[in-house]
Amino acid sequence: MQPYLLLCLSILFASANNLLLHRFGNRALDSPGGVLLFNAAVSGIWVIILGGTAIVSGGLRFDAGSVCWGILYGVVTAAFLFFKMQAMATGPVSLTAFIGCASLLISTGFGVFVLGEGAGVLQTVGVAILMIALFLVVSPKNDHAEKSWKLWCSGFFTCSAAVGIIFKLHQRSGSASKINEMMFAAALTSVILFTVMSFAVSEKHRPKPIPVTAVGYLIACGIAGCVYNRLNIFLAGQLPSVVFYPTFNGSVILISTLCGLIFFKEKLKARQAVGIAAGAAALMLASGTIDNLLKTI
Repeated sequence: MQPYLLLCLSILFASANNLLLHRFGNRALDSPGGVLLFNAAVSGIWVIILGGTAIVSGGLRFDAGSVCWGILYGVVTAAFLFFKMQAMATGPVSLTAFIGCASLLISTGFGVFVLGEGAGVLQTVGVAILMIALFLVVSPKNDHAEKSWKLWCSGFFTCSAAVGIIFKLHQRSGSASKINEMMFAAALTSVILFTVMSFAVSEKHRPKPIPVTAVGYLIACGIAGCVYNRLNIFLAGQLPSVVFYPTFNGSVILISTLCGLIFFKEKLKARQAVGIAAGAAALMLASGTIDNLLKTI
């Protein structure tokens, strides 16, 4: 299957994951400890999926590289979700979301300038327009933020960029073919870290059990998250950074916004409408679609 078809599939699963989380809204998870325990259970779903796939396909064949990359990815992912949770809780949601999206500039820049993947003029323009479009779509407001918000956002931004860079470096390493092994090690690492953090931040160091009403969302989010991350690790090695990161991040945000209008009856502001239109054009530029069309003329 072509990488671009897999990219479309990844975008659909990532968008579905966002919608599920929005629909769930952390219901019955009345404390940070509960949220962390929920994430530990989601990581546990990854372990089950990857383990089950391994049984069918003949088992996992670990090497030192896949284990090390997995542990690194698991630690960064756990830190990413923790910083994101804290940033969302202490500052404006829309601006925090935009800061997380802006990390694609670091991941893209790493691929272009450090790995020497290159970028066309129109693609570079597309990335710049996309950032402006995403800024309009999330409609940042200058809401009140706690003093710690900037610190949490710094961690959120850094870890978000680091995940993309890890994907790229893993696919250039000797363990590039061992994606399932890497993800399995990462999932186990996340389960352990999230569980420890959950007990550490809970009152009397004992988090409340995950409610039955959250189990369906937990399983669905675990499946969606595992699928799109599995695809993204592979795609990071198949597509140039200037194509993959802007297209994936931008598409997920735009699709999630449109689905919010359709399924959750959210209202669209004028600036968001402009942002969606500009974002669609920017994605065509960043993905190289316009370049390819011009070559055929």
